[in-house]
Amino acid sequence: MPAGGRLFHPDASLVLIGIRASGKRSLGLIAATALGRRFITEDHYFQSVNGLSRQDYLKAHGAGKFHAQDIETSKRMLEDNKYRCVIECGLVSLTGSFQDYLRRYCETNPVVFVLRDMEQIKTLLNLDERTTRLLEQGNLTHRTCSNFEFYNLEDQSVKGPLESDLADRASPNYSFKLRNAQADFSSFARFITGAHPVQPNSDSPFSLDIPVELRAYTHALFVRLSDFGAEKIDFAALESAGDLLEIHVDHWNSSTSRMLSKMIAVARRALRIPILLSASRQLSEPSTRENHFPVMMQGLRLGVEYMSVDLDSEDSAIAAVRAGKGYTKLVGNYINEVADDVGWRDAKWKNMYNRAIALRFDMVRLLNNPTSRHDNEAWSWFVEELKSLPEPRLIAITFNTGGLEGRTSQIMNPILTSVTHPALPTARETFDRLGPLLSSREVINSLFDCFVFDSLDFFIVGANVSGSLSPAMHNAAYALLGLKHHYSTRNIKSWADIEELARDNTLGGLSIVQPYKVKVVPRLESLSGHAKAIGAVNTLIPLRANSAGVVPSLEVQAQERNRAGRIVGWFGENTDFIGIMNCVQGNLSPRNAIQPRTTALVIGAGGMARAAVYAMLQLGCKHIFVYNRTVENTRAIVGHFNHWAKSQSNGNAGTFTPEPVEVLESTTEPWGAGFLLPTIVVSCVTHELLDGNPGASFEMPESWIQSPSGGVVVEMAYMTRETPLVKQMKRFREATGRPWVIVDGIETLIEQAVAQFESMTGRKAPKYCMADAVHAALGENMSYLADGEEFFT
Repeated sequence: MPAGGRLFHPDASLVLIGIRASGKRSLGLIAATALGRRFITEDHYFQSVNGLSRQDYLKAHGAGKFHAQDIETSKRMLEDNKYRCVIECGLVSLTGSFQDYLRRYCETNPVVFVLRDMEQIKTLLNLDERTTRLLEQGNLTHRTCSNFEFYNLEDQSVKGPLESDLADRASPNYSFKLRNAQADFSSFARFITGAHPVQPNSDSPFSLDIPVELRAYTHALFVRLSDFGAEKIDFAALESAGDLLEIHVDHWNSSTSRMLSKMIAVARRALRIPILLSASRQLSEPSTRENHFPVMMQGLRLGVEYMSVDLDSEDSAIAAVRAGKGYTKLVGNYINEVADDVGWRDAKWKNMYNRAIALRFDMVRLLNNPTSRHDNEAWSWFVEELKSLPEPRLIAITFNTGGLEGRTSQIMNPILTSVTHPALPTARETFDRLGPLLSSREVINSLFDCFVFDSLDFFIVGANVSGSLSPAMHNAAYALLGLKHHYSTRNIKSWADIEELARDNTLGGLSIVQPYKVKVVPRLESLSGHAKAIGAVNTLIPLRANSAGVVPSLEVQAQERNRAGRIVGWFGENTDFIGIMNCVQGNLSPRNAIQPRTTALVIGAGGMARAAVYAMLQLGCKHIFVYNRTVENTRAIVGHFNHWAKSQSNGNAGTFTPEPVEVLESTTEPWGAGFLLPTIVVSCVTHELLDGNPGASFEMPESWIQSPSGGVVVEMAYMTRETPLVKQMKRFREATGRPWVIVDGIETLIEQAVAQFESMTGRKAPKYCMADAVHAALGENMSYLADGEEFFT
């Protein structure tokens, strides 16, 4: 791997290399969209410079001259576009002289080697065994002239023929593919370049967007690379089993580098949580000493969020890892080798802590091999000693390892305790010292048993919520995670009913439905910035006073969720917009990724429509049309958000276009001149009358849905399995072949409930568990679907 660091100019162009059919072009388009950059392909650039396509140039000038010109043109492509681009390199990256050039280019720019399963490539290109082996050699050379690596995992978001770079991107089927790859590579590209999404999902201290090490009672799920290689890990069974995934490299050989790449890709897609990479000390034994730090460097190539480095390593080796860490956070790690009677009172622990500070680690992890349960008392003493040390102080992960002796400290340690899961292979007789025995669920259960956490009651409140689907989702999530809470319904008539509920110190939080989403806002002590912008809330989190009557800051309140206490006020959040935003992001094809000219349509002008308009603005959509039967209501919502958008620009004209939200007054009105047809449609008319008909009976004029590339339609009504709008879009899709993706209201309901659960509990929500619960509830109560009344959580 080329020498040098991984922190580049923030606008340094991102370069993709790899063998044929590795998916560079598709990933390049995804990265360009995620980063807001130009996308340049080798083929297009060659033709623009030389006046001929690569194939025609080869025919006209012969192989020798073509290869020389190909190399020179590719070098020029990289030199002339060093900033604000994503660049795809083709077969030229297999030539030795160009690879030498790439090694130098790595000093100033991120160069990503794209890796893909060879059996898939063999099938795509119809290769024989000999050609496959030759092509595989290209993977080995590409690793030496790149500074990052991405395993392009097969996208199973839609079943069907495998995609290749040669696939017809105009076909309807293509638009439905690559959704998972889009999420994977967008996140990877943003991380390695130091970029961030346009807006985080929430600007609240109650959000899980903050770094995992700053949250309370977090857990690191411990898995071994060897178990993945032996196909003993089912990541689908590990949902919400930890806040971070620690991948422990316990063996290394010539093929392990590729295996680690694939494991990280599979884990990221399945769990969507940060990854910490650690390596066994056995890799540093004399026979394999050269392997330990190459493992670390491979982890940095893969863009892991955290890396564990042994504090007793040589300074030069640690410095080499630190120089190449990029945006990866380094955790200085020290494990007591031999249990002794001195334990945590040994001076070596503070020495190692101070060494971590001196070597500029981001965090420190100190683990003791206990001799007895009394070592847990010594651990408590040591934790207090660390708190008394002068600044600067490091975030410290400390606990006793082992079985029965160390459990108390593992339960009480608030930061990234190592945990396991019943679906993982059982602990071995001679397990790694990091190898845990407790699961996250067991630790959380124990926190309730020892009164660190309190059992709380949560409610969904509104005029008529007796049939709400929310209890099924939230209670299923509590049970899976080990939270001893309960969620139920409560019909209310006024704010006084909420005040009555707040007299109970064990009230954990409230879900709010209409007509109270707007009405309660003036009663709240604090709101998230998003809730303020929308002007409505669907989530209330109690603010509590401590025993001295002092009301801690919001940041402290967020750390103390899952605890009872006297309620003195409320914090308001809106997760409706998050549900809509996630449904659009997760179902909008790469072809329809949001660009400066993208247009969205919101139907309705109530509270949910306000959340939908705000969601579009958060996604970066600069042209949003709103249609509703009552034009006055439409103008009110349009005026509200245009005023908000102007207030956010702060003189920066690039933040939002002038008045990004427009009024559509009639279904017969021609589409706005100069605007593209919408590729995003969100229907929020479930309670309103539209054109004299019930809102859920609304259908769109066909002139509005003529986008050549289709798009995504989100139907917020979920009490009818197929609303007239959904039926219309299915008929239109079948008749025209236009690739419209239809998202029903149940999916949006689940997405907002996931965000709401996380705001209320501070725990990672088990989305698939919650989805199973809501579908089971729907299956058991068919009459509820037919009674004509809808409930929004």
